[in-house]
Amino acid sequence: MNRLLLSLAFTLGLTTPQLHAATITAYTGELPPYTIGAEAPNPGISHELLTEMANRAGVDLKIEYLPWKRAQMTVQKTPNSLLFTATRTQKREPLYGWVVEMAAPNEVFVTTSDSVDSFEAGAALGRVAVMGGTPRERRLDENGVANAQHTKDTATAARLLEHDRVDAWYTLDQRAAYVFKSEGFDPSSLVFGAPQRTTSNWLASNLDFDPEIAAKLAAALDEMRADGTYDAVLAKYLN
Repeated sequence: MNRLLLSLAFTLGLTTPQLHAATITAYTGELPPYTIGAEAPNPGISHELLTEMANRAGVDLKIEYLPWKRAQMTVQKTPNSLLFTATRTQKREPLYGWVVEMAAPNEVFVTTSDSVDSFEAGAALGRVAVMGGTPRERRLDENGVANAQHTKDTATAARLLEHDRVDAWYTLDQRAAYVFKSEGFDPSSLVFGAPQRTTSNWLASNLDFDPEIAAKLAAALDEMRADGTYDAVLAKYLN
C-alpha cells in the first residue's frame, strides 16, 4: 500500500520539489557588510538576503565561505553553483551568469563636516584615508589625489575620521555606515559626498546554472524589495 501511495504521489506531482532538488552551494568570502561569516550573529546584508531569497524560491541552499579569489575560481569550475556578491565588470562578464543585482553602493568621500563632491575637492584637503591595495586607492592616484593616507583595514580608517585625524575617507557609502556602526560610532554623523563611481554587486552563477532557479531567485528579491524586506535588512546593518 505504501508503495502504491508513493507511486501515485509521483504520478500526480504531489511531492514537494525542494525535497528532491539537489542542494545548491553559494560561495562567498568575508566582504563586510555584505558577507561577514556564517557563524556571525549578523552574517551580512547579502548573506541574509540570499538566505531569504532561497526560502521564498523553494531552493535548498548551502552557503560556504572561502578566500574570495578561491570562491570565484570555485564557481567558475562548479556547475550549478552561485557566487555572491560579485561586482559586475567587463572583465568578469563572460565568466559567470548574472542572476540579479543585490546592491549598488557608491564610492564617495565621507566626512563628518562639509560635503566633498569631487576628486579635485578631495585633493585640496589635508589628508584622505583610503584602504591600501584596493581599487579606491588606485582611483585616488589616477585622479590626482596625492594626499592619501593608506590604512590596513576599514576600521582604522573609521577611527581616523571619527577622531579628526583625517579630513575625509574615500570608500563605499554602505561600507562606511556599517563600519562606523560596528566601531560604536554614530553613522548619522557621516556626510556623504557626491558619488564618484557606482559599483554593481550581483548574485552570479556558474555558466551552467538552471535558468528556472535563477529566475525564481531573482523574482524572490524583487518581491523582497516590494514588501520592505530588502530595506529592513539594509537598515539593520547601516542605520
